[in-house]
Amino acid sequence: MVGLVGVLAATGIAVGSGANFNSTSANPSNVFSAGTISHTNSKSGAAILTASNMKAGSSSTGTVDIKNTGSVSGAFTLASSNITNTPTSPALSGKLTLTIVDKHDPACSTSCPADTTVYSGTVGGMGTVDLGTYAANETHRYQFTVTFPDGGSNGADNAYQGASSSIEYDFTATA
Repeated sequence: MVGLVGVLAATGIAVGSGANFNSTSANPSNVFSAGTISHTNSKSGAAILTASNMKAGSSSTGTVDIKNTGSVSGAFTLASSNITNTPTSPALSGKLTLTIVDKHDPACSTSCPADTTVYSGTVGGMGTVDLGTYAANETHRYQFTVTFPDGGSNGADNAYQGASSSIEYDFTATA
């Protein structure tokens, strides 16, 4: 019996010692945060351009700077809304033409991208325009030019005398 106990004890020691090796390392302080998308509008709350007493053949121009002030790049769009025409017919917004040109970064002085026309059509015909993706801190200057096309000398523009149009332009950024 003493022999049996000795064999069992030796077996228990051999099985219990189990020559295991372990190694552990840690990577503490992992931090995750969401980026931000925001933008500034140099004419926020104000008109980009106004043109009073326009006559056939005249134009008016205004500019606005849009800057991505967020920490991530974002897709930018421009949309028109809240169009009001007085009188409603004929609608002056259907006669006036609008050209919007992306002049790109106003601070660029060398190897600057060429100007890009992002919209050309009637004031009232503009829907939503894709302006592309801006990197964080990227600025674009947009030049708006509204023109009252000359309908000729036969009095075709007489119906627009005293007419007016107002419109809102909305810039949106999406990450």
